[in-house]
Amino acid sequence: MCSSHPNADPPIDPENGRRYHAYRQGEYLIKLGWAVEYNCIRVPPNCVFEIDDFELPWNFTQPFDFIHARSVEGSVKDFPHLFRQAHQNLVPGGWFEMMEPTVDIFSDDDSVSKAPNLSEWRDMLIEASAKFGKEMGAAKKYKQWMIEAGFTDVTEEIFKVPFSPWAKDPKLKELGRYQQANMLEALDAYSLALFTRFLGWSVDQIQMLLVGVRRELLDRKLHIYSRYYLVYGRKEIEGS
Repeated sequence: MCSSHPNADPPIDPENGRRYHAYRQGEYLIKLGWAVEYNCIRVPPNCVFEIDDFELPWNFTQPFDFIHARSVEGSVKDFPHLFRQAHQNLVPGGWFEMMEPTVDIFSDDDSVSKAPNLSEWRDMLIEASAKFGKEMGAAKKYKQWMIEAGFTDVTEEIFKVPFSPWAKDPKLKELGRYQQANMLEALDAYSLALFTRFLGWSVDQIQMLLVGVRRELLDRKLHIYSRYYLVYGRKEIEGS
């Protein structure tokens, strides 16, 4: 058990059966359970844990050796600005790393064409996030944005993550089990606010689509997967 932070904003009234945290209300569509995780974090006495909005100006008193960001698709209005701020707040030789399970569907056979509900859900999610002003499906651009921000030694690694345990490879099969559970749990949280607020869908329409999405996620005959992007770069050392 952990108590709420005394200065934390109250949750927004329930919407579509979900509760959303009121931190910078209207800027983020975050399920309450995720948003208040920071209230339960315990840190050692020599560590400082700060809560801030990375889209606002960074006012740290000293630069960092390493900056890491993860799973921020759908949470950023201006990605190039984010990359520039990271570059400006690193020491020379410091590293910036982005890790992102991108919103998209892939296959090495014709499985994507046999998953029409997942494909529609992906398309609608990207459309709604664009109308919200915080793009999903953006990870494929991270490498270029990092280069444009001034980073050197920029590297992009892409990993295949199956949507279910269909793969023969034991490691990919295990990843598929976790990804399937993650997707089934996250569908409502990803869909309800975006679809109702920005696409005008009713909750019933959303749930009808998600019935088909869940069926396809459970179908091991569909060899579909996501791509997990790891992109990192270094701030050039002065005089090098």
